[in-house]
Amino acid sequence: MIPKSVHKERMEENLSIWDFALDEEDMKKITALDQGVPSMLDTRKVSEVKRVYDYLNNPVLTSL
Repeated sequence: MIPKSVHKERMEENLSIWDFALDEEDMKKITALDQGVPSMLDTRKVSEVKRVYDYLNNPVLTSL
């Protein structure tokens, strides 16, 4: 995300987001989120690739 503002105060707020640190527990929680497979689109599955390429012909629109 690229923040945009023309107001000095907002620009300063946007730049002051780096005042935190992740500790070991935070990093473990983030690492635990990785399930080892794509969560949106698994391109290793032929059926998923076909679904994406065929979505316009599908009468029921599904989200990717």
